[in-house]
Amino acid sequence: MQSWQTDLLNLQLSLSVKPVFKYVGSIDRIRQMVDFSDGLLGKIAIPRGTERKAVKLPGAKFEAEWVTADGTDPERVLLYLPGGAYIIRMPNIHTAMVSKLCRNANARALMVYYRLAPEDPFPACLEDSLLAYQWLLDRGIEPEKIAIAGDSAGGGLTLSTLLGIKERGLPMPGCAYMLSPLLDVSDQAPSRWKNAISDTALPAPKKRAINPRPLYLGENEMDDPMVSPINGDFTDLPPLYIQVSDSEMLLDDSLRLARRGHTYGVEVTVDIWHKVPHVWQIFGFLPESQEALEKSARFLRDNTR
Repeated sequence: MQSWQTDLLNLQLSLSVKPVFKYVGSIDRIRQMVDFSDGLLGKIAIPRGTERKAVKLPGAKFEAEWVTADGTDPERVLLYLPGGAYIIRMPNIHTAMVSKLCRNANARALMVYYRLAPEDPFPACLEDSLLAYQWLLDRGIEPEKIAIAGDSAGGGLTLSTLLGIKERGLPMPGCAYMLSPLLDVSDQAPSRWKNAISDTALPAPKKRAINPRPLYLGENEMDDPMVSPINGDFTDLPPLYIQVSDSEMLLDDSLRLARRGHTYGVEVTVDIWHKVPHVWQIFGFLPESQEALEKSARFLRDNTR
């Protein structure tokens, strides 16, 4: 059973965040609202002892920063790809969560703020994540010491990045961790309508004031395995760990990943939580958030030795 804190948060999200994406039809307006919340609440949530250092990657057209918690192993690296429907970003809110994850996993994180649509549609985000991974390898970080992680759209990009790494013939990272990942941009999975009401954070595809899909796709087909990585060839991918809620519209993406992954002989673990909101791990005051980050940290430690 979910905590009372989660019950209150679900109510708050359904009255605030969900209507924003349902009725606000301007990307600029949504970004302004998100930036305000991220600046006000995100900075407060960042734990003490968190160090942030901007880093410029050679040839990069995106921003990145190191996020480090006191006393963690600098040789174990989490390449983190934040979510935001490929159109928005919340650097402070994501840093607050990733800092806790780093502390628990005894790692530091390279936060990659990849280019966003509609200014830079696909494949800009994938080019950025692959450039960041190559940069880590060029710096002498051992691939088995690297984990790639991301939430929502960033979770989908995590899987696309693994497919891109394989396509380029690069060594695979030790593992990957996905939080409520968006793996199929076609929006055809049954959970998109079955959980349209129970999902307290996101409106149903047909009720969104802005549909990010055409903005993100550009001239690419939505069944392209790099765009919708659920359609990819998972042969030789590293262990995958996914956390998802049974009440969110993206549930089927994770379940399909588990089924397809096992057919390719890939170790896939899908951890389904009850009635928590989309990417609940960012809400640090939830008992479920703390527990989820502790479980994911154990997975990261076990697979990046």
